[in-house]
This record gives sequence, C-alpha cells and structure tokens, in this order.
Amino acid sequence: MKGVLDEIGERDEYIVFDAACGKSYLSFVLNFYMRDILKKKCRFIGVDYSETVITASKRTAEKLSYNNMEFIKADLTNYTPAVKPDIVVSLHACDTATDMALALGIRSGAKAIVSVPCCHKDILKQYSYEPFAAITKHGILKARLADTLTDGLRAAYLEGAGYKVSMIEYISPLETPKNIMLRAVYTGRKNAESRAEYEKLKTMLHVKPAIEKFTERAD
Repeated sequence: MKGVLDEIGERDEYIVFDAACGKSYLSFVLNFYMRDILKKKCRFIGVDYSETVITASKRTAEKLSYNNMEFIKADLTNYTPAVKPDIVVSLHACDTATDMALALGIRSGAKAIVSVPCCHKDILKQYSYEPFAAITKHGILKARLADTLTDGLRAAYLEGAGYKVSMIEYISPLETPKNIMLRAVYTGRKNAESRAEYEKLKTMLHVKPAIEKFTERAD
C-alpha cells in the first residue's frame, strides 16, 4: 500500500473506499497501517449490500475507537460515493462484485484501485474460442483459462480508461489459489491502444465483460 500512496502523492486526507467490504477486515488492517504506522490522515468508507456485515463492521470500529471509519448499506451496481475516493480497494469480492468495485473506481475517478479478485464465473459462462476447442472441451481447463481471461480483460479495460496496471501474487498459492492482486494507478490519460486491444479480445472471445457493463450502467 505504501507504494500506491507514494505514486498518488501526498493528500491532506486519504479517502479509501472499500467496495463489497464484507466484515471489513481489509479496511481495519489498512486503517491501522496508514493511521498508526505511517501516520497518515485517512478516512475509510465501506459499502456492502448486507445489513449484517455492515452492522458488524460498525461495532468493530466502535470497539477499536476508529472514528475515521464509516459503513454504508448499498448496492454497488449503481452506487456512486458522495465523496471522491483517492483509493478503491476490494478483497475477494465474489465474481462480478469485483467488476462492480473496479467500475466504481473508474466512474469516481479514483487515483488508485487495488483489488484481489475471488471466483470468476461471468466470462466462463460466455467465452468461446474455436482454436482452443481441444483444450476448453475439458471443463477444468476451460475454467482455469476463464480466470486468466477475466483478469486480463479487466486489466486491458482499466488501461484503456487511463490506469497503469500491474498484477502480482500477493501471497503463496499454498495459502489460497485466489492470490492475484490487481493494482491500478491513474495516469491522467486514456490509452487508445489498450482500448483497441480490449475490443479485439471481446470480439475474439464473444464476450461482454461485466466491468464494462457496470461502468456504462451508471453513466
């Protein structure tokens, strides 16, 4: 996270938005790191559609005396933050909930987006590519390839929208196979070449990725 903060530059206060926050474990860890270790002034906003997890997050924040955190019950599909976030984060948001988080980051003009995707079902249900028919006839191989295609398409879309994207393994695959972290920092300039590559991939694979649908839906 420190690398992301360095790239986006100093702020009087960092606004961090946790999309599909669940019980907000990520936000609590980041808040401790930014506020207590790095001594950065920060404000965390978590959103989830579940009243249960929002209530649990509020209680935890109260117990920890984290008065710089707030939690909101809302559907991310068309949600737009009342304040512009500097950073949008998302940890293991299931399937297209990750796309909702990425799309929200794009729509709100976030300076950085950090996401650890979870399951990948949307592209798996859509894609077909005849040259790979001998491979994708095996369900397990088609599913594994869908994971790679999903995150690759997300990266290409983000690049087209003006983000510099990198992907890393943030933890050993022995701990969890869902160990890819997508990191995007806004450059201030849309990338026409990346957008063209994204459109070409869509045509080849016969898909419309959810990140595009959720970005356009709220426009």
